[in-house]
Amino acid sequence: MKGAGTLASLVAAAVIAGLLLSLLKQRRTGDQEKDAAPTGIQQYVEDTVGLRFKSAPEIRRVAREVLLGAVGDTLTAQFGPGGLERRARALELLGFHEFAARSMRESLVGLHTIGVRGWLDEKEGHLLVPADFDESKIEDRVILHGLLAHLLIHQHSPKVIGRPGDDEQMAQAGLRAAIAESIKARLRTEHREQFELPTSLVTEREALLSTLPIYLAALGELPQERGAARVYLETRLRTRERTLPDLIENPPRSTFELLRGNADRLRPPLLPAPGPGEEAQLEESLGALQLQTLVEWLESYEQAQVLALLWRGDRYRLFANASGDHLLWICQWETEAAARKAAEILSRRQDPPDTAKRAFSVTAQGKITVLANCAEAETLRSVQEQDFQDLQ
Repeated sequence: MKGAGTLASLVAAAVIAGLLLSLLKQRRTGDQEKDAAPTGIQQYVEDTVGLRFKSAPEIRRVAREVLLGAVGDTLTAQFGPGGLERRARALELLGFHEFAARSMRESLVGLHTIGVRGWLDEKEGHLLVPADFDESKIEDRVILHGLLAHLLIHQHSPKVIGRPGDDEQMAQAGLRAAIAESIKARLRTEHREQFELPTSLVTEREALLSTLPIYLAALGELPQERGAARVYLETRLRTRERTLPDLIENPPRSTFELLRGNADRLRPPLLPAPGPGEEAQLEESLGALQLQTLVEWLESYEQAQVLALLWRGDRYRLFANASGDHLLWICQWETEAAARKAAEILSRRQDPPDTAKRAFSVTAQGKITVLANCAEAETLRSVQEQDFQDLQ
């Protein structure tokens, strides 16, 4: 009887232990479990960047759905309700046809999460990682260094209220990602034998970039080894032109800087006031990086590089009237020849065969290029009658 009682006690203990483990697992995958960053990793990131954390880093283990939700919330806060949909439409009308069939929001969520095991919640100021994140494993440990770098930069240079324009945001996000990737690359070199073959996360990331719309793929490539942001960062550190704390405090104001341009030479053009019955839905800049991306898609890499360095600023407006939606884009160049060449290249864009017929034109006026993509001919004529040089 004593043996039977002991067996029953052991079985009961095992059941209770199982229930506790199950509850713990549910807590780890559903709710958030808070962890502190390992001291050694935190110190490494601080020493590398040259700054100290203003408050102790906090890591929260969450279910993947929670992580995806946090990314989505950040995108909504950054671009506003419907902001991504309007951008996708404007970019489609400008020449990035992939957005006609691809959700910009879903693609951006994928860019921020696929092949990436973590996210900086800028609003709350902490890191989110999946429930199975294990910093004792070399791959997750390397990733944690990059996440902590993002958090450290955020603590010293939080985004200002009222987000910057798209071009400036791309430049600054690219730099932050390049700093994190540079730290991770150093660690992978220090543990070369464990990274001789591409990891599954690296392979997954590369596969994602190859399938994204080219506009978003260009963003994903910025912090990579030969990406513009990474080259910009490492060139300035190697030549001692800038320090990491200085770059964090005074980041680039335009992707033009990432492409080796001088931001002081930029002269963003002015758009005319909306006409009677026209409702402006979005006004933004394509930026030097994405201008280069579009020209490379339509023409060649060499021509894209040349024009990107002759770009001096651009502005587009997505607007609507009773006949439908329209796009007006004005780009300022260093020379009249660049304006004419850009007009020639952009005029070659062709809508997919199943696209509704639209009224489209690209012209050069002095040192500016004017592109109009309108729902019908009457709106296009009203655009063509304007002298945009008088606005500049």
